[in-house]
Amino acid sequence: MVERLVATDNLPDELHGVQHKVEEYGGGRKETRLEIWERLPNEVRSEVLSAETVREFDFEIELFTSAQTSHSESGEGTMVKNESGLITYDAEANQYHRYEYELPEEQSGYTTDPTLVGSTPQIDFDVTYDGRDTVAGRGTHVLTFRPTEEADSFTQSFDFITMWVDAEYWFPLKHEANFQLRNEGIVQTTEEDVHNETYFQKHAFEEIEFDVDIEDSTFRFDPPKDAERVE
Repeated sequence: MVERLVATDNLPDELHGVQHKVEEYGGGRKETRLEIWERLPNEVRSEVLSAETVREFDFEIELFTSAQTSHSESGEGTMVKNESGLITYDAEANQYHRYEYELPEEQSGYTTDPTLVGSTPQIDFDVTYDGRDTVAGRGTHVLTFRPTEEADSFTQSFDFITMWVDAEYWFPLKHEANFQLRNEGIVQTTEEDVHNETYFQKHAFEEIEFDVDIEDSTFRFDPPKDAERVE
């Protein structure tokens, strides 16, 4: 079952959906809703539909995950990634960031890549099967990952990762994860005393559809001519 999760030959060519994200740390809570379009191997567009800080955070953190997710954590409104690179645009500030690079053709996508457990989860984690559930109207298998004693320090920063994996396409429709906050690792903070502080993250699709013939123009974006480029 875990081998099917990390395989890439069973993924849909395209997906379109609405995803709800939650993060909690330092006494705070933030909720974000995104509309996402993706075409494998490396075309993605997402639009922030809403972002609300439900409770203020006592301190700030940085997430060292893939570059394509950074816009949604910062609250910027639009992100487009294609073979030429990545652009994020904040309509409220009328500012954009552009990252130009060439992506390898074999690079996997955005939502379809279970990056939290890496490419060898059967080695780095103890995995339990927690039954079946329904997410966004689709059947899923529920798997929980906990680091093994032999896992590296990066992996051991996780307390657990639970994934609701689509029963047909075998990628996560939902995940919940808890991390130990450190001065190094996937979630970092500059706070001097982070003893026993944790970071909780949940991503869950509320709606999703597959292979819906997304227009090519969806994965192209030019900011307004008067927008300010921020380095």
